[in-house]
Amino acid sequence: MDDPVDSLAELEQNLRDIARANHLFGGISSLARILVETDARSILDVGCGGADVPKALRRLAMRRRASLAITCLDRSDQMLGIAARDASGLAFVRGDAAELPFADDSFDVAMSTLTLHHFAEDDAVRVLRELRRVARCTPIVNDLRRSRIAYLAARAFARFFSKSELTRNDAPISVLRAYTPSEALALAQRAGWRNPRVQREPWFRMTLVDDAG
Repeated sequence: MDDPVDSLAELEQNLRDIARANHLFGGISSLARILVETDARSILDVGCGGADVPKALRRLAMRRRASLAITCLDRSDQMLGIAARDASGLAFVRGDAAELPFADDSFDVAMSTLTLHHFAEDDAVRVLRELRRVARCTPIVNDLRRSRIAYLAARAFARFFSKSELTRNDAPISVLRAYTPSEALALAQRAGWRNPRVQREPWFRMTLVDDAG
């Protein structure tokens, strides 16, 4: 999904699969927990894809009657076009995750979900440095944890629970490209995070934050 997709319907099905995986396997709950802990009022979501995560976080904030402004950034016009549907209250910006078009400390939290594994190490460090730069409180990265079991689970999910060829191809590959918790921690340290901490989440996920924000 790093390049434009010929079939918009195929892309939309793939994004529905990702949204379902985020809902079922911890892509929302861990982020919501940290947002409550930090009392974040403004968020940048980098690599927003179909924006299922910011939409879910905004719904949760509304239930708590909390104010939450969310800006969604992606480099793909296709993604942003899909994400902007039924997206009341969200702002959308086209941009590069490794060169964010925002000033320092522009948001309480800068986050990414299922995005880091798309970047090789040096590029991942640049992305993490940018997340740290624009976040007043903490950057948050929620992503897959690479392991053989996670790979087999991704293959099973794609085979039995998706009709999308994109999902069947990309889900296992995403696990193979993902970082381990120790690798992600080392990348954050290289990116200048002050006191990075990584937490293993259920269902082969991990959450990376900077406790010194």
